[in-house]
Amino acid sequence: MRKGMCMKSNYQPKETIHKQTHRNVISSFTGKYTFLSNFYPAPVTYMGQIYANNEAAFQAQKTSCAKEQQQFSIFRLHNPAEAKKRGKKLTLRPDWDKVKISLMYEICMCKFMQNPKLRDALLATGNSLLVEGNTWGDYFWGKVNGHGENQLGLILMDVREKLKWSMEMENEIA
Repeated sequence: MRKGMCMKSNYQPKETIHKQTHRNVISSFTGKYTFLSNFYPAPVTYMGQIYANNEAAFQAQKTSCAKEQQQFSIFRLHNPAEAKKRGKKLTLRPDWDKVKISLMYEICMCKFMQNPKLRDALLATGNSLLVEGNTWGDYFWGKVNGHGENQLGLILMDVREKLKWSMEMENEIA
């Protein structure tokens, strides 16, 4: 796969990631792990559009309307909190619940493939369990007081494993 390209995905989180042995736990995407957050300011190109961060890219995918999607581009919106707020007002695409995890996976893969420093930082987390711990009540993408699905953490661990494998393959070929 060429640099900067992102793959389409039929990603569904696998329980095996949950059951792997992790020596360390990164329990929130703050401090030195802020780069794991979708709010982190890292430009990402997805579906031909450039966004200032993953949150804007993800929120734009909630709608099928190109005009609504354009409001999230890097040229119009930099603030991830504003992107999240605007995303709540969109007309949801009919298949949203079926595709949101795959879309998040693709956007996260793009973020780390397109930003080598962030890719290296993700790989440096080793085999740590990544938990998007939060206090704002997101039990789907993260965990609150140890409870929740942690879908974002699962996605990031899977992206990390695929990037690790990809780099190993490149080293073998070189």
